[in-house]
Amino acid sequence: MIDYRTEYRINKKGAECFRSADYDEARRKLDELNARRPGVYTMQSRTVRVNRFGVKDQDWLGRPAWSPWR
Repeated sequence: MIDYRTEYRINKKGAECFRSADYDEARRKLDELNARRPGVYTMQSRTVRVNRFGVKDQDWLGRPAWSPWR
């Protein structure tokens, strides 16, 4: 069975503020940041395929083959 892992990040003005693998945690942090310091925050995600042993697919250099940030 092939599975996917997802990673989320929060940006403000092009600078990364927070990164997490848990959507709920990232959403809570985004709400916290908007309440504390209102601004233009964006949340992006990316995925990587994981085989049945939990190993991430790799590129030809041996790095995890993450998709582009969306």
